[in-house]
Amino acid sequence: MPILTFVKAGVSVEFTDAIDLIEIEDIIMFGCKSGNCGTCAIKVINGAENLTRKTAREDRLFELIKENDSSMRLACQCKAFGDVVLSEVN
Repeated sequence: MPILTFVKAGVSVEFTDAIDLIEIEDIIMFGCKSGNCGTCAIKVINGAENLTRKTAREDRLFELIKENDSSMRLACQCKAFGDVVLSEVN
């Protein structure tokens, strides 16, 4: 079974099917839930290949705030389908 691990929170979540990270509101803090605010910014420590591709909304927001780290993602824009290790940055 795939596992999402949240380093900062010390929590792991097992799932059977692909899971939208927005469904895990008790671990990740969300604001707008549409890729506009950056509240749900996360850093992918391991398993980036097991997340959906980065969206245009993520690219736009990270460019706007001048974030160049390619491991940064917006949780509201991600779906996991395999093991991933994440860390919240907010």
